[in-house]
Amino acid sequence: MVALPLRQSASMTRRIAQLNVRRGFSSRAPLCQEIRDAYILSASRTPTAKFNGSFVTVPAPQLGAVAIKSAIEKSKVPVSKITDVYMGNVLQGSVGQSPARQAAIFAGLPTSVEAVTVNKVCASGLKAVVLAAQNIQLGLAEAQVAGGFENMSRVPYYLPRASGLPAFGNIKLEDGLIKDGLTDVYEQIHMGNCAENTAKKFGITREMQDEYAIQSYKRAQAAWDAKAFQDEIVPVTVQQRKGEVVIDTDEGFRDVKLEKVPTLKPAFVRDGTGTVTAANASTFNDGASALVLGSKEIAKEFGADSRVLAKIVGHADAAVDPIDFPIAPSKAVPIALERAGITKDQVSVWEFNEAFAAVIQANGKLLGLENANVNPLGGAISLGHALGSSGSRILTTLLHQLQPGQYGVAAICNGGGAATAIVVQRIKSVDLVNEFLTQLRSFVRAQDGDNLRAWLQVSPNASPQYYKLAGELKERYGGGDAALEAAVEGGLPEEDDVSEGQGSPWPGSCSTAFANPTYGGMLLKTSMSLSEVLAQLTMMLNKRPDLTSRLRGGDEEGRKSVAESSAEIIQKIFTTCLTDRSSARYGKPEGKKVGVYMFANLVLKLLFACRKTHLAKQIFTNISTNSPPLSLYPAAQRVTFLYYLGRFNLANNHFSRASACLSSAYLQTPPSFTSHRTLILTYLIPANLLLGVLPSRELLSRPEAQPLAPIFHPIAEAVRRGDFFLFQETLAAHESWLFEKGILLTLSNRLRPYLWRSLSRRVFLLTYTPPTDPNSRKAPLLDLTHLLAAATYLQNRLEGSPPTTTATFPSPASYKRKKLRPNEGLIWGNAPVTPQDIELTVAALVQQGLLHGYLAHDMAKFAVLGAKTKGAVAAGWPVVARAIRERRYEEDVDWDDVPGWVKA
Repeated sequence: MVALPLRQSASMTRRIAQLNVRRGFSSRAPLCQEIRDAYILSASRTPTAKFNGSFVTVPAPQLGAVAIKSAIEKSKVPVSKITDVYMGNVLQGSVGQSPARQAAIFAGLPTSVEAVTVNKVCASGLKAVVLAAQNIQLGLAEAQVAGGFENMSRVPYYLPRASGLPAFGNIKLEDGLIKDGLTDVYEQIHMGNCAENTAKKFGITREMQDEYAIQSYKRAQAAWDAKAFQDEIVPVTVQQRKGEVVIDTDEGFRDVKLEKVPTLKPAFVRDGTGTVTAANASTFNDGASALVLGSKEIAKEFGADSRVLAKIVGHADAAVDPIDFPIAPSKAVPIALERAGITKDQVSVWEFNEAFAAVIQANGKLLGLENANVNPLGGAISLGHALGSSGSRILTTLLHQLQPGQYGVAAICNGGGAATAIVVQRIKSVDLVNEFLTQLRSFVRAQDGDNLRAWLQVSPNASPQYYKLAGELKERYGGGDAALEAAVEGGLPEEDDVSEGQGSPWPGSCSTAFANPTYGGMLLKTSMSLSEVLAQLTMMLNKRPDLTSRLRGGDEEGRKSVAESSAEIIQKIFTTCLTDRSSARYGKPEGKKVGVYMFANLVLKLLFACRKTHLAKQIFTNISTNSPPLSLYPAAQRVTFLYYLGRFNLANNHFSRASACLSSAYLQTPPSFTSHRTLILTYLIPANLLLGVLPSRELLSRPEAQPLAPIFHPIAEAVRRGDFFLFQETLAAHESWLFEKGILLTLSNRLRPYLWRSLSRRVFLLTYTPPTDPNSRKAPLLDLTHLLAAATYLQNRLEGSPPTTTATFPSPASYKRKKLRPNEGLIWGNAPVTPQDIELTVAALVQQGLLHGYLAHDMAKFAVLGAKTKGAVAAGWPVVARAIRERRYEEDVDWDDVPGWVKA
């Protein structure tokens, strides 16, 4: 009875354990971290000896040990920091167990350091670097050694094992060099035959291959003459019969007679169609190379004086059909570039392994590198191809060519149909400031405006790295600007001699540097981005005077506000765009002219924010003179510009121009942009009111007009009825809002003539009695005493008289008289309305065309003219909007012309 529960308990325990495994339950939090950056701190290589040359007595691991020891010494990384060694080695016959482990121990590394031998044929050395970099990127190691070695001279010949021996007869030896290094096992053809296939497929002639081979030899000879390899070579001491000999120079690059190259016979296809010869293919060689890689912390601590300090920014492998192995780099390189986040145009130096001339030329075609800086110091054709070392050798040579900020790519194909590529960027040091400047310099050199804009971020939502950069700047350069300026000059040196298509850093602030005729164009998008952020910051500060109070000096009146200063900065950029001559005046905007209205809008935004609208006149004048038509720019820029142009004209009492601009802006704004339409209507409705056009019920019922209807509907009703009381009451209720929008005083003063017109019209309708004789020729009369009575009544209402009183002149004791401000009374504050005031007001309305007739002073009446044809009301009180347009001016006015609005 006891055993059954125990068995059930055990079964349940197993089930729970299985559930735990399946669901990943754990009492400990999982170890998670971000992908880290990997850096190269040093790179070293032995000379490349020719086949059966100086290294014929030196085992391959011993060559690797020399390179490893030199790389570690150059890096200054303590041996205790190194945990792994990855070394490429292809031809391992007779080399001994674990060749990489041999090389590590022979180099003096502790036996606790793990070592892995990599065999990816020719790409072994470069793949070893990638594996070491991945360890660091994943946080599995802090410092690694990677590279490759090969001694092709010591590769043995093979005999089949006893079980495969014939019963009698001769035994055939197999060359390990050809069998394991140079034969395609799938087609059972030599690598050279694969190169022949590639040459035919891509139309690469014998002459083209020979020409490239000769160029490779000439470049190698010139490089050695210029001591270009001096920093990367570590001499190898070789024990020979006559004693020790120091080998410090590559062998073979001077042994060729260049004039004999075209005369050599094809080596692989001998039917008359072959193109690959011993001269335009790489040679058999012996050599080694090694690099020390580290994390950011290791690079910070030990990389300050490194000759080749670089960041690995991307790497990739790719595979193709085995016979097409020569073109595999064309598949791997684009992937590596994409992972690095750069384009091929940003690469300063390319190093491809020259297994065959056809390899370089085919990949050059596929990648579009015809004019690129490929193998400038020669390659494997002239310098040699020690299989396991070649990938790390080209990377070593690449690193010693790059300048801080430059990108380089190393790529190598390998037998079996694959390739490895790696992208590096040389840096000056690992601190964030130098890393920032190095990247900046690379974008400038590539004239890459898009990435320059993305890199120069000052917005609050920038990545945490920018906040770390800010902290480092405060910590290191908080004492003054001199040290920071020195760091900037060191990281962004001016270069007088740059290649065609590349840029060089140049001095100046953003606004002045933008005006540079040669390189300024690449700053367009950066200037846009920084100006937008500056405008946003300024607008925020404009609403927070408490934050800017400390910036104000003693002479506060003469000191410019933050908004004015920011507007001046952006206006300089605007002027540069406007005066750019890269496109015709009325043609499609190109170059810097693309930014004309974008920068103009930012300046206008700041000027209106700080209530310096009069300064906007210069902007509109300059645009009228030089700008392309507004219609050629994006809708957002058109609408914003017309919005500010309309506000400017409204502020300067050009109501017709304001209405034209704001109407166009409103019509170009999609209905879904409700808040934008509301902002435009805030000024369009007042502009139309001042032209005598009252907002319709349909307009005020739209979603964008909902916030405005409680304000402008009562005002429109007051103007329609001549109701001064309703008018002043509405203004008072929304005074702060109207004042903030800058339209309070304009509406308060400029709408009064329309109120008087409507009041006089209502009084006429209430008091006028038409003659009984239909043929009477008497002019209809408005008794001014009646208008005086109505005006007096409204004045009393404004002063506090209750609306129920029937007395025109109520007793002052019957209500408490309110003290009015000057703009609140019908005439002037609490001043009573007199007959003279009425006559002057009517005369002014006649002069403005709002009343049509004449004033009979003796009779105190206004006589309407033209009543016989139009009727008394229509003749005496013309439609306001029509009356305004029909006014006579001393000069002709083009109502459709708006200064600042450039039309096609």
